[in-house]
Amino acid sequence: MDTYLFFVLPLIGFVGMFSGGYWGVGCGWLIVPTMLIFGFTPNEAVGVGLLQIVPSILPSIRKDFHSLDWSKGGIASKLVIPLAAGVFLFAFSGKFINKFFYVRFGSLPLLITFCVFMIFLAVIVLFGEANENEENIPSVTNKHSMTAFFVGAVTGIFSSVLGIGGALFFRPALINYFKIPENITSKAVRILLFIATFTGGMFYAFSGGTPDYKILGLSLVIAFGGIIGFPLGIRVHNIIVKNGYSKYINKSFAVVTLIVLTNTLLNIFGYIMFSRYLMIAIAVLLFVSINLFKEYTNRHKL
Repeated sequence: MDTYLFFVLPLIGFVGMFSGGYWGVGCGWLIVPTMLIFGFTPNEAVGVGLLQIVPSILPSIRKDFHSLDWSKGGIASKLVIPLAAGVFLFAFSGKFINKFFYVRFGSLPLLITFCVFMIFLAVIVLFGEANENEENIPSVTNKHSMTAFFVGAVTGIFSSVLGIGGALFFRPALINYFKIPENITSKAVRILLFIATFTGGMFYAFSGGTPDYKILGLSLVIAFGGIIGFPLGIRVHNIIVKNGYSKYINKSFAVVTLIVLTNTLLNIFGYIMFSRYLMIAIAVLLFVSINLFKEYTNRHKL
């Protein structure tokens, strides 16, 4: 690996995982295109895109785990565990599904299906109602737990097939369907993101039966930046919530779904290199705009 990548890749990890910490998501939409620009294989890019998240968010989720209610009937046991179980059981099937579609139909049907999901999620985030009362914890039924397991299964498949973080599905489900307030959702999503990316990423790292040290090593290089960027994003998120702007965080998550949708569509229509450089430009723009919004909320507290 060229020496300059030891400086560039951590910087990419920092910028990407800053946005990840802000919304509680991964940044495969940035890491995967960047890795492809530098000449790494798609398998390496997807594996690294998943695994680099694990060390980046591990220090943060230790606190999140202890702050959630794991008692019987609590949000964690009724929603987080079924979501995590669905991810764990189905993430390993992602690569087999990927291979099946490529052999039988090519990549187009899978990409189109994914685009439909992204449009659906964007509509839900923009126009769906969220629970803005952080003290109002809704009751969760067994039916909700079954739905959570299904969402986890779908997330596990898409996460391992396309190298994306599961929060693209987790966050809208918890906020817009289950009506879980932001302060609990953000913690739950970070735990679920860890499980989804670790499960899917390890499959790529050990797909040959032995450890792929290149994927593992590149993941750690990028994570040097992510370890700093992710908690910084969480800090900015918490400041904005404290200033009374949690609704805007929820709505702005549509930006992430639209970014992933744009990247996928550009790849479908053949603008592959353009889409890769565009993702880098968008990541930098997000970093700047989120920090500017934080300063705005500090001056105009609700």
